[in-house]
Amino acid sequence: MRTSLLTAVLFASVAAPAAALSVHTLTETELREASARLADRAGSSQWQQMWSRTRAAGHFEPAGRQPRFTLPMREVPAVVRHTLVDPHQVQVRGQTRVQLRRDFSPRVTGTADGQVLTAVCLTVDWRGAPDSMRNARPDDSALSFVGLHSTQPCQ
Repeated sequence: MRTSLLTAVLFASVAAPAAALSVHTLTETELREASARLADRAGSSQWQQMWSRTRAAGHFEPAGRQPRFTLPMREVPAVVRHTLVDPHQVQVRGQTRVQLRRDFSPRVTGTADGQVLTAVCLTVDWRGAPDSMRNARPDDSALSFVGLHSTQPCQ
C-alpha cells in the first residue's frame, strides 16, 4: 500500500505541470488561439467531466428556472465546440478561469426563468496548463491538463 501511494505521488508530481497558468498573463488573442487548439486536442475525459458538471447543474433539465438547453441534445455538442473554437466574447473569471461566449441569434439555445437565450457560455479552467504557456504555444500534453469546466445557454 505504501509503495503504491508513493508511486502515485511521484507520478502526479512528474505528470502535472509545475506551476499553474494565470490567465491574466495572456492576451485575449492568445486565449482565443489556445481555446481553438483545445477544441481539437481535448480528450474524451475532459469533455465527459464538462458534460457531467453541466448535467449536475441542471442545464439539461426539461424544466426549471435555471439556464437550460432547449436545443435537441444531438445539436448541443456542436454549438459548444463552436463556442470553444470561435467565441464572440472572452471574459477572465478569477486567476485561472475564462468564460467563452458565442451568440447564435436568432437561433434559440435555451431558456432561463422564462427568458429566451440565444448564446452559449463555456467556462474553461486553465489551472492545469503550465505557466510556461504564456511564453510559448502549449504542446498537446499541456492541453490535457486544461479543464473544460461547464457550459450553459446564456444571454
